[in-house]
Amino acid sequence: MTRFPPALQGAVYMMLAAASWTVMLILVRALGDAYSTFEVLFVRNLVTVAFIVPLLVGNRGAAFRTRRMPLHCTRVVFAYIGILGLFYGLIHIPVADVVALSFTQPLFIAVLAAVLLGEAVGIARWRAVAIGFAGVLVILRPGFEEIGFATLAVLASAAAYGVSNICIKRLMTTDTPVQSTLYGNLLMLPLSALPAAFVWVTPGFWDAIAMIGVGLGGMGGIYFVSRAYAAADASAVVPYDFLRLPLSAGAAFLLFGETSDFWMPLGAAIIFASSYALVRIETRAAKAG
Repeated sequence: MTRFPPALQGAVYMMLAAASWTVMLILVRALGDAYSTFEVLFVRNLVTVAFIVPLLVGNRGAAFRTRRMPLHCTRVVFAYIGILGLFYGLIHIPVADVVALSFTQPLFIAVLAAVLLGEAVGIARWRAVAIGFAGVLVILRPGFEEIGFATLAVLASAAAYGVSNICIKRLMTTDTPVQSTLYGNLLMLPLSALPAAFVWVTPGFWDAIAMIGVGLGGMGGIYFVSRAYAAADASAVVPYDFLRLPLSAGAAFLLFGETSDFWMPLGAAIIFASSYALVRIETRAAKAG
């Protein structure tokens, strides 16, 4: 793809990432009625580790050397909470609603960066954050619709992922993305293995393939997002991430008969627009710096 313009490369990679994430989400939804979230998460981590570790062992173990293990552990705990909340939400509320609410992650990152890191947010960022959370209210409509535990789990997932990403941001001052990915999956493996052992249901052949597909979809999403950001500016590629919503909504309708009302896409558009505004602000600040 190197012969194509960087913006086009980034757009294609981000669309492939959206497709990969959609595959993962739909497979989790399909498996959720028969298998525990812990079991699906354990197999996902196992698949990722099985692919990553052999690629790193030959490099004299350089990727395993780190002086920031406590921060890696903190990052993994919050990522673990985040993915559990996401998977739980996928099983109990429409897939499209989960995707729409997951777009709040940049909003939580902006708030948490100000609270935990003392970063200067500025009026423009706070305005974007406020508009984004207004979009959440459009989707949830408190007072008109009951807000269930699964919905709160997805929002908690976005917040937990926000803390995890802030940890990654701190880790990147000394460690590499490969180390972050490696330790993220290695440390999460026992966290998911222990509870999975108590609720384990041996999957049949096709369900085992689907669980492996969850792992491959998750890896594909991370890989293609990384390639997208490497190819072009974030502000050029982030809009294509919104493709996750129509892809997941269409797949959930065809496979599970799930539908959403008018308020979901409206709220999702507001959330995504505010998240994109945050990306634009960050990009301009980085270039100015």
